Amino acid sequence: MVLIKIKALKETISFYKVELEKEELTGRERDKYLKALKIIEKIIKVKGKSGEKEKHKEFIAYDHNGKE
Repeated sequence: MVLIKIKALKETISFYKVELEKEELTGRERDKYLKALKIIEKIIKVKGKSGEKEKHKEFIAYDHNGKE
């Protein structure tokens, strides 16, 4: 099973929104992006309800010597 992270989905949404702003897209391409956005938003909503949380990967340095 492939795990899809909420952060990756949100980044994909951002990319698709930028792509939708392009004027040279055909109606068919625009429809595909819009359909994909709806699907991704639904997945995020379901993952949010299931309790999946985004992990914070911020590094916090700890001084083992007790010096500041």
